[in-house]
Amino acid sequence: MSKKGLLLGSVLADAFSLGGHWIYDTEKIKNEFGEYNDLNDPLPDSFHKNRKKGEHTHYGDQTLLLLEYLAEKNEFDKNSFRDFWEFHMKKYDGYMDHATKKTLEMIETGEEWGSDSNDLAGASRIAPIIYCFSQDKGVEYSKVQTKITHDNEQVIAASEFFARTAYRVLEGIKPDKAMEEVSAQMENKWISEKLAIAKSLIETETVEAVKKLGQSCSIEGAFPATILLILKYSDNYEEAMIKNVMSGGDSAARGLIAGMIIGAYSEATIPKRWLKEMGSLERVNF
Repeated sequence: MSKKGLLLGSVLADAFSLGGHWIYDTEKIKNEFGEYNDLNDPLPDSFHKNRKKGEHTHYGDQTLLLLEYLAEKNEFDKNSFRDFWEFHMKKYDGYMDHATKKTLEMIETGEEWGSDSNDLAGASRIAPIIYCFSQDKGVEYSKVQTKITHDNEQVIAASEFFARTAYRVLEGIKPDKAMEEVSAQMENKWISEKLAIAKSLIETETVEAVKKLGQSCSIEGAFPATILLILKYSDNYEEAMIKNVMSGGDSAARGLIAGMIIGAYSEATIPKRWLKEMGSLERVNF
């Protein structure tokens, strides 16, 4: 069980997803990238066309921003981090999603929290917090960082669920058992239902299962799809990430979380050749 694997696994998953991110046509992914077994440049029509192989989506960039803040401050404070986030995101040159733009507007008008976006992405950036803090602080900090941009009950619940799961995995508990324990602890009907749905599709081919659950950013499909990836591939990071991207849609958000859990549990299966191609590796190895 490895905190280093947790952080590397999450950030690398975003870089790996960059080329295929937000392509919903899975045949197009096959035609353009083949088996997608390496990091890739985005296509010319990508939302990330000003990025290149080894760089990150806007989710990964914001995850690295959180990591940079924590490395500098050695603590997490909501108002301090929000100011830090606002300063950097106002001049960000990557894709600006709705949650980011809306949150920046809300900060200007004095709102305490961020957008009401139901995208899984708000819960996907938590690996730096798990890496830097013990569970007594980390779970709450994970929820707060989510709420800064995604003030949505289900997205915040997903953030708590995956944070608690990560801490259990770091204690040596298998991911499937960890998720069962966290679901029971949280007593959240929505989470228990989504976990059950994901478990029911374990024997279904992964691309088809993700299509059934939902490829999009919305927490409704993205949450159980991420659980499914963790359930099926907890001992094989490489296969998990390839299947994730080949499934299409919001692979970056799913990957940041699945990569975090699987990386923590199976660090040895993180491909070193992928890490060598990730431009942010030195920033992560602080």
